[in-house]
Amino acid sequence: MTRSHVERLGEFREILVATRREGVRNVHHTRDAMRASGFQIGDSDGSSYGAELKALQEEIEAVDRAIEDEMRLALALESAAQSRRPTKPRIVKGT
Repeated sequence: MTRSHVERLGEFREILVATRREGVRNVHHTRDAMRASGFQIGDSDGSSYGAELKALQEEIEAVDRAIEDEMRLALALESAAQSRRPTKPRIVKGT
């Protein structure tokens, strides 16, 4: 069975979300390791990941919009296909 565009986009979104979560986890892990080693760390450390996080979030939101668009297109195609189907004549019984 062929996967639909929506399914493929959904899988791509899952990859992006997993990447985002891994990046945030790595930032925290690095900070914790540095603190454990005695480094003095300010509250702003780890912010260098912010630009990457922002870009990643923009990608996720773009995929969300693409999913919505694909769903809209699928509904439009389905509606167009239904309107092209020949209708069966209705039999009306006389009284």
